[in-house]
Amino acid sequence: MSKIKTSLLRNVIIPFGDLIFGQKMMRRINFLEEAQYWPLEKINERRARDLQALIQTAYSEVPIYHQSMNQVGVQPGDINTLDDISKLPIITKEILRAGYPKQTTRSTGRKVYQASTSGSTGKNFYVMEDNLTAGWYRASFILSLEWAGWEIGEPHLQLGMTINRSLERQLKDLFFGCQYVSAYQLDDEHLSTMLDIIDQHQIKYIMGYPGSLYFLAKYAIEQGWNQPLRSIVTWGDTLYPHYRETITKAFSTKVFDTYGCAEGIQISAQCAHGNYHIHTLDTIVEFLDDNGNPVPPGETGNIVLTRLHPGPMPFIRYQLGDLGVPSTDDCCSCGRTFPTMNSIQGRNADVVLTPSGNRLIVHFFTGILEHFCEINSFQVVQQNEETINILIVPNDHISDDRLDEIRFALQTRGADDMNICFNIVDQIPLPSSGKHRFVINKTVE
Repeated sequence: MSKIKTSLLRNVIIPFGDLIFGQKMMRRINFLEEAQYWPLEKINERRARDLQALIQTAYSEVPIYHQSMNQVGVQPGDINTLDDISKLPIITKEILRAGYPKQTTRSTGRKVYQASTSGSTGKNFYVMEDNLTAGWYRASFILSLEWAGWEIGEPHLQLGMTINRSLERQLKDLFFGCQYVSAYQLDDEHLSTMLDIIDQHQIKYIMGYPGSLYFLAKYAIEQGWNQPLRSIVTWGDTLYPHYRETITKAFSTKVFDTYGCAEGIQISAQCAHGNYHIHTLDTIVEFLDDNGNPVPPGETGNIVLTRLHPGPMPFIRYQLGDLGVPSTDDCCSCGRTFPTMNSIQGRNADVVLTPSGNRLIVHFFTGILEHFCEINSFQVVQQNEETINILIVPNDHISDDRLDEIRFALQTRGADDMNICFNIVDQIPLPSSGKHRFVINKTVE
């Protein structure tokens, strides 16, 4: 029955949805499923053509890239090979934020919408998207899930942030076999409900944030729950070794980590052999030192991305704020020719523990606070068992009424037994590591 459902989804339902929503996702999935096994020479030829088209589009239609290329004396005709990308200037979040939206976006002739993310810097950051761009990165994400053994339509449990499901998401959940639960509510009662859902719906795949899945796995072990699954897929936070070990033990299966960013770029994902394959037909990934030079394989560098699909808001040599390690060996016995990277580093995933036993992961806070446009950046500090202090750098004035709204949003979604205080500051000091921390739990440090 599952094969019939998968065939129906791939050949009828998803193409029909693509026609309605203008995503072209299924067409892209079909292309990627074939292209992942192309010879590397053919892949790079395609990437070079896409890069040339991207640069021409961005130079002609997006002021910030036109200006930045002129400043370094580079014209679109100078970018002919993948190596030529090093001629272009590096773009940071600060540069894009300062120019958004007039200097950083273009018209695609499609309906656009604004997405927000706090990224890894703790500052709100806005991105303009359209449905075609969404279909592009969703196709790559589905490809990542296929690497974990999942097929379109197979029942799965997803721990996520968007509890109020739009009509489009509700239809996705229905057709894709998704049981969607909150990644915020991690007290024992809700964790027990998740295990019940797995049993009732005969679920073999679970997907979500590593922190959430770690606490679910710990609870399953404590309860003696031992139903083996086929795979676990993680995204969004750092998958620490002890997270992977506990999740693997609880569910008797492999954990497949994925790496992407909320700006609409899927970057890499693990195959069955544990290698992080880069979505190389979607993005060019560079690993650079602080002077902008490539680091050798096996050494840590700043991750700089170029998304090969321009969309309403192109990303060209975009310094993400994460650190990663380029691979020492691009060959993988899985047969896929997409190059690999060794690891992702530098994303913090501290947890606030509430008096009632709920566990508030990083995305609990980013998923709520990023929707308050008055907030430029923030940091959450757990002072004691019952109190968190939220440092806020405002974009402008932020009223007491607005702070009450933020407090209410946090308390109604999982922090109802926490005393929430606010501290309005001019800046949030960086630790000696230079890496912003979203959450600092002083009760465990």
